Amino acid sequence: MIKMLTFGQYVDKSSIIHNLDARLKLIYVVLLSILVFFIHNLKEIIILSAFITTILSLSRISLNSLIKNLRPFYFASIFILIMYLLFARSQLIFGILAIWRFLMLVLISLIFTFTTKISGIITAIEKLAKPLKAFNIKPRNIATMISIAIRFVPSMFVAMEKTREAMISRLADFKKIKHINRFMVVMLEKMLRSASNLSDAMQARLYNENVENKKIIKFKNYDYVSIMIVLILIAVIY
Repeated sequence: MIKMLTFGQYVDKSSIIHNLDARLKLIYVVLLSILVFFIHNLKEIIILSAFITTILSLSRISLNSLIKNLRPFYFASIFILIMYLLFARSQLIFGILAIWRFLMLVLISLIFTFTTKISGIITAIEKLAKPLKAFNIKPRNIATMISIAIRFVPSMFVAMEKTREAMISRLADFKKIKHINRFMVVMLEKMLRSASNLSDAMQARLYNENVENKKIIKFKNYDYVSIMIVLILIAVIY
């Protein structure tokens, strides 16, 4: 399953969502995530669900890819549902709503990472974080850290799977504490080695945290249209 996981990885396709300004998409992720937690009645839930489903369709994300990426979250959803069935059956509707909110947040993040290049995310964060310079916080550092996290999360899952398979081939039993501890030590060594290699690579390429991104980004007509659509969505819900 880990080998087929593409969560957090950009998919090169031609769609309206792919072409939107990365800064706007980042703002929309924040706004939609807030909306997910502030809606309560059935009307609001249906409206937001329909909107996110429409965005998924416009993003041209295949159903097969979507199912694969949601698969790791099925267990958490089932666990939440079972807890409500066992200990709070009278509030089951709230449990279903909690699961729905959780899955909507995952879908929103999926849309963003599927349709936005890492370079676009870096630029968007750097541009939006410019006001932080007044507090002596460097936007370039923030953008770089977030982009590294997004890029290396899938790699970490792959490394975990390979390490687990290698240990099982050597007759490791993950029911035993000592084998679990060994697995954690090996993974920690790999992560620290990757971090060290990345640091060396950045220094070799003369990474400078004081250099600003000079790329000029301008809104296009469909960017303004998307702003209007999101404002209408918020107005309809509230």
